[in-house]
Amino acid sequence: MSQQSSSTQAGRPQPSKPATTPFDIDNYLNPYVPRNPLRTLPTHISYWFGYRQHATQRHPYFSLHSSINDLRLPRWYYVWHLHTAFLYSSMLIGAFCGVAIIENVFLALPQLSGHTVPIVIASFGAAAILEYNTIESPLAQPRNLILGHFLSALVGVGITKLFLHLPPDRFEDLRWVAGALSVGLASILMSFSKTIHPPAGATALLAATNLEIQNLGWWLLPLVLLASMLMLASALVVNNGMGRRYPVYWWTPVDLQALRDQRRKERLTRRQKEEADVEKAVGSAEGRDHSLSQTDTEAAVSNEDLRKEIPAEQERDRPDRANRAVSYSAADRVPRPERETGPESEGTEGSGGKSTSQVMSGESILVTSHKIVTPEWLELSDWEDEVLRILMERIREGRR
Repeated sequence: MSQQSSSTQAGRPQPSKPATTPFDIDNYLNPYVPRNPLRTLPTHISYWFGYRQHATQRHPYFSLHSSINDLRLPRWYYVWHLHTAFLYSSMLIGAFCGVAIIENVFLALPQLSGHTVPIVIASFGAAAILEYNTIESPLAQPRNLILGHFLSALVGVGITKLFLHLPPDRFEDLRWVAGALSVGLASILMSFSKTIHPPAGATALLAATNLEIQNLGWWLLPLVLLASMLMLASALVVNNGMGRRYPVYWWTPVDLQALRDQRRKERLTRRQKEEADVEKAVGSAEGRDHSLSQTDTEAAVSNEDLRKEIPAEQERDRPDRANRAVSYSAADRVPRPERETGPESEGTEGSGGKSTSQVMSGESILVTSHKIVTPEWLELSDWEDEVLRILMERIREGRR
């Protein structure tokens, strides 16, 4: 019997260590980031910037679904023919327009410090695929597009300038080192700033290995910013005009209003605790009865303290187990222990208790409109966390 239970436990993933909070620069930046101002704009304006009051919102002046309903076409025909045709058309038109606009603007620019502006920076061809094909990916959002290319160009030009201090022959021999080092440092900088954009790695590489791009020097930075803005403007018009939503968010998928409310509650709780400690100290200084104080202390013992006295064998048999799952709120990425409801609670809560039980057993992930619940042993990367938060945002919009 013991061998069977040990084999069952061995087959289930067990946490090697308590869940820890990964470094997230947004934890330091988000408290100072203002709420999305698009919510204050009229619908016919905010629509073109990706803002939706609810998940099914369409542009007031253009509604493909209403036109389809007037034609009384079968739903399967719409899904398999018209919807697919519009989706692929938006990808084709978007990629063409995005690259074509950059090329024509670059051709119209004058020479920069005696150097001819290239017709296009090749890495924006790869960026066009992200901006029109995978528009809901965290890698395709405006923050990643603009800052990813800019930071990579900054690193690529800086590394190349350092290597140019070598003799020309020696620099040509080590140009490959400059290219590889530029991509590596750009990768670290994008990860640190949460601006990962794969095509931006090519921007850093081109700055070190392509002679035409290298001759631009620091002029590459404003050109990259200009190209990013043109690509973003084209993506806003084409994607939203074809009934899709872009961007999903501008800076972070975290609910900034929920973050501020949570921090306000934490400050209030901390203040109340400090006031309670002061009152307790004053009361004991006045000579409060020791037996009464001891009774209050025993009554305030938490369930966690009592649990430490339970043998390990009995703890495994308890139906109400804690710390087998962690939850992330809509406001931050701090993991908090998620307590499993007992059998009596499951009967009253319906499927909610069963879903939480599956998460705690390591079989699933639960995403609701206000939190994400994962098994304790599962540590989410930045990209995985942003994908789940995008789903949380869509669920929250659907409930409005």
